[in-house]
Amino acid sequence: MNGFIAVHCGAGYHSDSLKKDYQKTCYAACRKAAEALRLGGNAVDAVEKAIIELENSPLTNAGYGSNLSWNGSVECDASIMNGQTLHFGACGAVSDVWNPISLAKHLCIKQCDSLSLGRVPPCILTGNGARSWAERMGLEIVSDHKMVSARAFRNYKHCKRKLKRYSIQNDIKFSPLDTVGAICVDSNGVVASGASSGGVSLKHEGRVGQAASFGSGVWAVMSRDGLKPSIAACTSGCGEHLIRTQLAKNSAESLLDSSPILGLDKCLKNNFLESPFLWDVRDRLGGTLALKFESITGEGELLWGHTTKTMCIGYMASETGKPKCIMSYLPPKIESGQKAVVSGQPFKVSMQTCPELKWEVKAVPSSNGSL
Repeated sequence: MNGFIAVHCGAGYHSDSLKKDYQKTCYAACRKAAEALRLGGNAVDAVEKAIIELENSPLTNAGYGSNLSWNGSVECDASIMNGQTLHFGACGAVSDVWNPISLAKHLCIKQCDSLSLGRVPPCILTGNGARSWAERMGLEIVSDHKMVSARAFRNYKHCKRKLKRYSIQNDIKFSPLDTVGAICVDSNGVVASGASSGGVSLKHEGRVGQAASFGSGVWAVMSRDGLKPSIAACTSGCGEHLIRTQLAKNSAESLLDSSPILGLDKCLKNNFLESPFLWDVRDRLGGTLALKFESITGEGELLWGHTTKTMCIGYMASETGKPKCIMSYLPPKIESGQKAVVSGQPFKVSMQTCPELKWEVKAVPSSNGSL
């Protein structure tokens, strides 16, 4: 199986001193996704493997090393969407699950199950319920302190000192917003999107952000007839801003414009920076990573845009074997949350020769038998 994978280490502020480390993290995530495809996995499997790598990095605000809540604990959000089945799975405010994205994937897959007595499989689980469900599924559960990195603990103490010194409300500018995400299209034309986040620093316990909210953190829709392109997107930034604007869905659908780059630019301006749903927000902090794909030609466009100081992106075609990484910056003298920068990159995927896999909405088994 071939495909194209793109990942991000968040829209926020990335220190120049850690730029190479962020690039290495993106490289590793892309390679893990490409390996999943080469072993027969589909786009959903590739997204999961990429995000597992990102969650395991102490640099990112996802999984291990996530921002700490007000009481000093790690509570994670994650979601994944299969553009072929249109199923969505998410977990919110979950503790002690080493890789929340795997929990989200299991919930997504279980949407296909039939339950007795007319029960419906859950697509979102939170808190203790999510943790116990993950344990029953055999996912890795760890103790609280194993999820806390030295970097996250230092930032937690730093934010607490600032609040005590200045007696101010929690300011998201103090908080790393480097939520992670991945999007993928495989050579069967299946698209998928995933996101994982530890939320803003010093958040209230139980808070759920965009990474677990339908249409806000992830979006993926596969073309069913080949007449319209397939699209996918994942977002990063301040979760409350992204939830109120459903940025993942809106940014993905904006690529259906005749000029995807202009469509995304218009979306970030009209649906985010000038959104009536953010009328009371001064600094509107967000970013999106999105793709548009034509199954007939195997050609696609990768785009990203953000209103934050930086956004770190990595991408690769599994056939090339070498990822690329970009640190995208707002123009000098532009204040975060006031304007957006948009850019992109074309790509191509060698499609499978079986035409029925392109257009029919049917199950494409992965390496572990999942959809």
